[in-house]
Amino acid sequence: MDKKNIILIVILAVVVIFYFQIMEHLGFYEPAQETQQPIQDTTTTVVSPADSSVPLTTGQIPVEQQPISPTTGQAADAAMPPDSVSHDTIIVNTNTYTVTMTSFGGGPISLILNKYKYRDKTPIEMLPEATAATPEATFAGGTFSASQINYRSNVPPGQYQATSTPLEIVYTYATGDGGEIVKRYTFYPDDYHFDLVFQINGREQFGFERKYNIGWNTPLGVTEPQPDQDYDAMEAVAMMSGSRETLDDFEDDRLNQLLVGNTEWAGLRSKYFAVAIIPRNRQADGAFAQGVKSKITTPDGSVEVRRIVSGMEMSFANISSLSDSFTVFVGPLDYTLMSSYDVGLEDVLGIGTTPFIGWIIKPFAIGIIWLLPRLYDFVPNYGLVIILFALLIKVVTMPLSMRSFKSMQAMKDLQPKIEEMKKKHKKNPKAMNAEMMKMYKAHGVNPISGCLPIIPQMPLFFALFSVFRQTILLRDAPFIWFITDLSRGASGLTDPYIILVVLMIAAQFVSQKMTMTSTQQNKALMYVMPLFMGFLFYRFASGLVLYWACFSIFSLLDYAAFKRNKNQKVITA
Repeated sequence: MDKKNIILIVILAVVVIFYFQIMEHLGFYEPAQETQQPIQDTTTTVVSPADSSVPLTTGQIPVEQQPISPTTGQAADAAMPPDSVSHDTIIVNTNTYTVTMTSFGGGPISLILNKYKYRDKTPIEMLPEATAATPEATFAGGTFSASQINYRSNVPPGQYQATSTPLEIVYTYATGDGGEIVKRYTFYPDDYHFDLVFQINGREQFGFERKYNIGWNTPLGVTEPQPDQDYDAMEAVAMMSGSRETLDDFEDDRLNQLLVGNTEWAGLRSKYFAVAIIPRNRQADGAFAQGVKSKITTPDGSVEVRRIVSGMEMSFANISSLSDSFTVFVGPLDYTLMSSYDVGLEDVLGIGTTPFIGWIIKPFAIGIIWLLPRLYDFVPNYGLVIILFALLIKVVTMPLSMRSFKSMQAMKDLQPKIEEMKKKHKKNPKAMNAEMMKMYKAHGVNPISGCLPIIPQMPLFFALFSVFRQTILLRDAPFIWFITDLSRGASGLTDPYIILVVLMIAAQFVSQKMTMTSTQQNKALMYVMPLFMGFLFYRFASGLVLYWACFSIFSLLDYAAFKRNKNQKVITA
């Protein structure tokens, strides 16, 4: 690989890293248009789906919520404090989660995933520090919250099983003069969602007009041992007119954003888990997100905490009764599972959604997501699966590697002649380039052909990078020895996981030393590139580090096969 090839690689890397900025500058890409809501003047709180109902304390993880006063004319007991009805709860057990519901607010205040655990082996809570039932519907600019009134349930308090057949729970609030709010929940044995039918009867008795907001009113919590990576992945997302939109326009560490347009769903994601509200009988008119960012200090250093809530705007006509149905997804970021909802919910992961080039990457990513579990069925260890996968990829790309090796070998064999030309035409670069091109043509050598075989492999590499960083398959998956979780990376130089990074650096160095042409520029690249990749990868999922180390090792096998093939010789004289 000569200097021109190095420049080509650097240019490609820059294009990939700054892709969106370049496309926007050239006028090929325009960010989604938005309507920006005014930021609150307070310094410690931001609004929730109820406009001002979820204060987020800066610098702290717990969330404290102030009750929202109902509109004038409500029943006297409508705004009873949660403590007075805290015992009036219903627990529903399914095969996938356990949900706790309260009559104050008429909905879930806890949802625990049965099959996914924190690293201390306790089940994951998807409503950490919840202070109001969710999803939360709010009216009249946030002055009335349907999660701040007391309901009557169709079943008495207790524990119910939905492990073999669906279960329906209905909460009803009546004003006594014809006004009624009904929440009808249906839970299923094996699904990561529940259905919600939200009804308003006698709308005029409440004074509701034009629209209401419905949203997930509790920020997601940290589930991973490296909280900075979990917080980095936290974002509000929505599907609007078939396009994935990210609501992340923080200003002065505050998020208060509204996007207007047809909305198929809206939700939140962390590194490995997500929630989403999906309207079923009609589309929403917009998606919103609110939150705060703040710095906290942990034993591992400073962490930027993100506390985000999100939801949708639902308009309604001037009619007496209103009924909307929703599917509420609460579960893992599992591409196959989420794609079964047929609303593009799998795009929460962001795989293959990059404008212009996403359609190239997505088929590779889907193929990887499909193949890994199939290999796991035969080899029930994801570390071994990654090794086999790296070997498989190396076998598939072997023809491209052989072509690259052939070109590099040709350049290596021609290197003495190139050095002679450089000395001979030291003061005449134009003559030197002309003579070198004649020599390349005479020997059938293309000076950039060593890099060209890499280009078709780039979509595969980006797909691997995207999938391995966020696939739920590697979460808490053990390999061997100290590698007990292939989804986490090294937290520092003293972390045992750094050993795998060192192995990757060594494998890449040896691979480059054996295969690259020995030039002054390549010698520098030979030492710098493995260290750079190690610095880049050391906090990534150890499964990705393992793959890259194995791929580098298998490249040596490629090169050994090439050296044994006598037909690959290049005549230089």
